[in-house]
Parts: sequence; C-alpha cells; structure tokens
Amino acid sequence: MKLYLGLISLALAGCTSMRASTPPAPQLLRDGVVLERSLPAELPAESTPFPGSQMVLVSTDSAAGLLVPVPFVTDVVMSAVHKQDARSLGASLKALDPYQTMAKAMGGSAMLSADGKGVALRPLAYLVDCSDAQYRLAMVARIDTPQWMGRYMTHLSTTLPRSALHGEDPALAGKLQTEMGQAASILRSMLERDARGELSAVLYRADVGSYHLACSTISGVLSPKLMLARNAEVVEDAADHIIVRVMGDPSHSGPTGGLLYGMHYLRKDQLHTLERKAP
Repeated sequence: MKLYLGLISLALAGCTSMRASTPPAPQLLRDGVVLERSLPAELPAESTPFPGSQMVLVSTDSAAGLLVPVPFVTDVVMSAVHKQDARSLGASLKALDPYQTMAKAMGGSAMLSADGKGVALRPLAYLVDCSDAQYRLAMVARIDTPQWMGRYMTHLSTTLPRSALHGEDPALAGKLQTEMGQAASILRSMLERDARGELSAVLYRADVGSYHLACSTISGVLSPKLMLARNAEVVEDAADHIIVRVMGDPSHSGPTGGLLYGMHYLRKDQLHTLERKAP
C-alpha cells in the first residue's frame, strides 16, 4: 500500500511546476479587456471541449491514476472516450453559452476596452465529471498575457446526476442558465475588484477543500477530500461565501489538481474543509 500511494504521489507531483495565483499588475489592464470567443491554448489535461462551444468536459479519469500506465495506449483510449463523452453530452447542454452569458454580465463594465486594444478575456465553463456520479459546473474567466495569467472561477449550485445530461430537459437547462448568469455577474465583480486592487490583501491562509475543486478519486484509493488547496489565500470571508486565491498547475488533469489554480468564489455550503492557519 505504501508503494502504491507513493506512486500516486509521484503522479500528482507531475513534471510541471506549481504557479502562484497573483493579482494583475496595475498597468497590465490599463487598456481594458476584450471578450474573445475562443478557448485558452492550455486546458486541464485529458479534458475535451464540446464541439463549437465554450464548454469543456473535465473527466473523472486520469492516466496519472493508473498504477502502471501504458503511455501511448492509455492516451489514445482516454482521448477517444473523452471525445465521445463530449459529443454525447453536448446535445443536452447546447442551450448554455458561456460567452454570451459573460458578455451580458459585462455590459457597461468599465473594464471593457473602449478601442479594442485590451487584453483578451475568454469566458468558458468546465463541466466536471466527478467520482460520485455527479457533474459540477464552473463558470470561468481566463486572461492570458506573456507576463501574467488569471483564472477566475465561480461554481454553480446545482449538481447533476450523469443520467440528467443524456436527454433533453428544458426546465434543467433553464435552471442552469439562470445559475450561469448569476455566476457570470460574480465573475464580473471579482475581475473588477481585483483590477482595482481590492482583493490583494490576504485576510488569512487556510487549507480549503471542496468537491468543486477536486471531486475525483485516483484509482479508487485517494479520496477527493484529501486533495486540498493548501495554504490558500483567503481574500474575502463573508457570511455565506469565501473568495480564495489558490496556487496550482492549470495544465494538470482534474483528478490531479488541475482545477485548483486561480481565484475562486465558493459558497460555504460548497466546502468540506476550511482549516485556518495560525498567523
């Protein structure tokens, strides 16, 4: 068992470095942002975009979870499975449009570039396939520049059983669209406040755990509850939510921490762990 867990630890460590999530430098956004309907070049490993959409399926499976992975065969098989999943689920979610939802939420924002020379802001959504047979949705705003990368995430309240996504359900689609609009409004607030420097001060550091940050077991051994955002920077602590800045590697797969990096708005009922660090 110790050897097995050791191999898993090595898989989690990977070969890439962890990145610190930081506020943007004041001059970086001086020309504002321009909404762009495209996906970032870097997505969580083993994730698959829905065809023609800003939705990305983040799988519960990971090659890192295999005790003795066969690199080429594993990659080919997983890629085929993920692409099929994205095609089959796409019809159930076709009414959701993260780009249009974010564009509506950003209407009138002082952050929008007046002359089109601002940096690109890419709205997208992660549909995360979790080991508890539920899907979780996150609304994401991504800014990439040579000097800085920002990923802002809000997490929808509704969790979905896998069976709910294989058929047409107008009521469910409407509920998700409402929640996505609310999430986009929160994203706008986070972006604007961070650009003004209002979310730079760290209130305290904490180990933060949520199934919205990590929801997959690895080889059926490592519980998602053990995948914590350790020493995360809590920049807002309200009665019903926290805003937290988390280091990580956004190129990792979902099961190995690829959803951790960035600034997250999490309702307190979405947390299973909040362990405040001593000053």
